Amino acid sequence: DGERVTEHRELADTTLQITGFAQNHSGDLLVVDHGGGLYRLEQAAVEPAVAFPQRLSETGLFADVSAHRMSAGVLPYSVNAQLWSDGAWKQRWLAVPDDGRIEYTSNRGWTFPNGSVLVKSFALELEAGQADSRRWTETRIMVRDQNEWAGYSYRWNEQQTDAELVGRGGLDETFVIRDAGAAGGQRLQSWHYPSRAECMVCHSRAANYVLGLCELQMNREQDYGDYRGNQLQVLSDLGYFRNPPAKSPDQLGKLADPLDESLDLSVRARSYLHANCAGCHVEAGGGNSQFSAEFTATDAQQKLIGVKAVHNSFGLSEPALVQPGRPQSSVLLHRVSQRGAGQMPPLASSLRDERGIDLLRRWISGMALPGDSGADAD
Repeated sequence: DGERVTEHRELADTTLQITGFAQNHSGDLLVVDHGGGLYRLEQAAVEPAVAFPQRLSETGLFADVSAHRMSAGVLPYSVNAQLWSDGAWKQRWLAVPDDGRIEYTSNRGWTFPNGSVLVKSFALELEAGQADSRRWTETRIMVRDQNEWAGYSYRWNEQQTDAELVGRGGLDETFVIRDAGAAGGQRLQSWHYPSRAECMVCHSRAANYVLGLCELQMNREQDYGDYRGNQLQVLSDLGYFRNPPAKSPDQLGKLADPLDESLDLSVRARSYLHANCAGCHVEAGGGNSQFSAEFTATDAQQKLIGVKAVHNSFGLSEPALVQPGRPQSSVLLHRVSQRGAGQMPPLASSLRDERGIDLLRRWISGMALPGDSGADAD
């Protein structure tokens, strides 16, 4: 009314990257798109609303939900370097429409056709270290529609027979874990089901949304039940790509398994940073610390080693994002090591990744100090 907002409602859900508004001489509202062009609002034909699946069993993705057996055409996949998810065991699948093709690229995530669905299920060990105590906790799906991705979470029931859609605001739950190393033989573990908005914080536009579906992560063997083969080759042979890779998998890039002690320490550490940080810490990404965690970034593009933190240094002595030879002065290690205010990643984790922290500590410790050319790089 000129002084305060009297009405607030959504007029349109659009894929435009809106940067501003204006009016023309006729009084029409103009919408300015960052990608180029001016747009007007027009009354759309109202279509009957289609109810979104409230249970996993209603999605059509599973042939047998309780057995976690997928429908025909839902293909399993795996990644070279795992994102830390508080120790959860994970399985992944993808589904692409029959008439759809994936746009392959060697850089960042691939572009999937509308109607594609990605599935990731999480299971927690209710008895630490015992694989047979795993219990399905959550299944997340990402759906691409109208050229945009959206994420949804489903919470598994106690009977492990189905999972229900979590509300758009997310949900928190606590599990009791039997752990011989904990006081009293058990500990509580918090689990966060992300909100719809939180899903897209990590699956950033800059990384092209599908973080695990890229050359670096997918260049590995996968067990398909009756066949085992390189994922890139299998997807190419099955016609999933509009533009298959021109080189054989052994000539393409790949991340290292950060937990494989037989591989180069530096390569493993950089693979860990790519999997856990590069969704945001990438050029034009959501991470505003100005460094790049991409595996393919050059030293100059990384702006990481020996570079002062532009935000909080947490009282560290002679701090830098990564201070060569001094893990105790490295802000990156400090933030990965803590949980609470200032933790990294900032979402979806309440437990420290002890093996990942040890990997980064050894990587930083082995770096040559400024002016010292004799330090062991491994």
